[in-house]
Amino acid sequence: MIQIVGHRAFKGQYVENSWTAFERAYEGKADVIETDLQMTSDGVVVINHDADTGRIWDRELVIADHRYEEICKLRCKEDRNLQMPTLEQLLRWAVDHPRVQLMLDIKFTNSKLILLKSFATMLRVKNDIAYWQSRIIWGLWLLDWFEYGIETGVLRDFKIVVITLSLDVACQFIDYSLQLNNPHYKLYGISVHYVASWTDKFRLKMAPVLKKYDIKVFLWTVNKVVDFKCMAGLPIHGVVTDDPVVARRLCLELSPMKDFKLPDLATVNGFRFHLYLLVYRIVCSLLFAKWAHYSVGGWSFAYLVFLLLKKIHFL
Repeated sequence: MIQIVGHRAFKGQYVENSWTAFERAYEGKADVIETDLQMTSDGVVVINHDADTGRIWDRELVIADHRYEEICKLRCKEDRNLQMPTLEQLLRWAVDHPRVQLMLDIKFTNSKLILLKSFATMLRVKNDIAYWQSRIIWGLWLLDWFEYGIETGVLRDFKIVVITLSLDVACQFIDYSLQLNNPHYKLYGISVHYVASWTDKFRLKMAPVLKKYDIKVFLWTVNKVVDFKCMAGLPIHGVVTDDPVVARRLCLELSPMKDFKLPDLATVNGFRFHLYLLVYRIVCSLLFAKWAHYSVGGWSFAYLVFLLLKKIHFL
């Protein structure tokens, strides 16, 4: 059975990463709740997708530049009763909601110190490392974070997932884990954009390796029926989705599908399939090119591409 991962808890129906979203995702029987970590200037780990606050909250602040006493005064634009949760509050909630796991998406814009702070917070909430190893999935974006987690011992015996748009980055993690050959730091899985799973590289080259070494595959962000159908025949362990309730129903309805059939280019779905594949290849070539990250006045070409993809809901 495919695991259902609530994207930012239950982003499709409720304010993302809010207490309502966490509760509804739990009630909707999500297997895993995915959430995002940022860190304030005084080292408090908080729950927010963006490095800044203007999209959801009532003031525009860069979280890393402000103390928690300032961040905690922010109020949600949609619901003035909501404040930004802290990781400690979420972990205490998790102790009271024992069935679900948490996938902690740690943005690489943070200081790596956030790994140590998060680990210390876990032990402060419940001083039982084996307990947290069974409840937490660490989501990392860059290989040097994996290396840092091994050097510090923070990631020992935890589930570790690489979150990336790039299959090349995913392969870096896979190769590093296999070369390390240490069961205490084995890569648990990869979490990639669902369009990446349509590529020949994933289907023909990576899938056999992932199966052989039992490396789980999560796809994000899967919401449409047609995209659930495209998972047929692939070793997909979980889907990150905006609506865990709908995703559960679709997975049950489509589970008998055994083989993937390439959609006809002459159909709407076929045109979309091939267009998205083309966009994906172009995006990866742009986002991960060194020249695209040179900044002028605080803006880079890669960042502009990223904003465009968010606008058209590709990301």
